[in-house]
Parts: sequence; C-alpha cells; structure tokens
Amino acid sequence: MVVNRTGVTKQRPERQSPGGAITDNDLKILWVTRTLTNIDFQYGEDILNLSHSNIDAEQKRYIEAELLLKYRERREPYQKLLESLRA
Repeated sequence: MVVNRTGVTKQRPERQSPGGAITDNDLKILWVTRTLTNIDFQYGEDILNLSHSNIDAEQKRYIEAELLLKYRERREPYQKLLESLRA
C-alpha cells in the first residue's frame, strides 16, 4: 500500500495517474469504501443495541437473523461495485 502526497492510501500503486493525482476511479473507490464502512458501523450499532435490550432470547435470535439479512442486502451492491472498480 502506498500513500501519495495527499495522504490517501492506494491499494494498487501501479494504477497511479501521472503526477500522483487522485483519479476519478480512486474517488469512486473511496466513496464506496466509506459507504461500506457506514453500513458496517450501523449493523454493529444495531446488534449492540439488540444485545443490551430486554427482549426474550428467542426474539433476539429472530431479530438478529433479520438484521443480518438486511445488512447483507444493503452491502451486496456496494461490494460488487467496489470489486468492479478495482478490476
């Protein structure tokens, strides 16, 4: 991993643009990565709140399964987009 002059890390240094500037593709990757991080953080918050609630254990398991399903549904299109941007 390489850090360019602006302090942004790049996963693939061989794809640097002339002069070390950030390309449009790099910005898209950063945006998608940030979006994935936000989705991950929200899922973590939801699970933490659920674990601290006074709900019956069986209901917690059901809600946790539903949260995981929703988390995967929200994350999947961004993960596919990130993979296509990195290709």
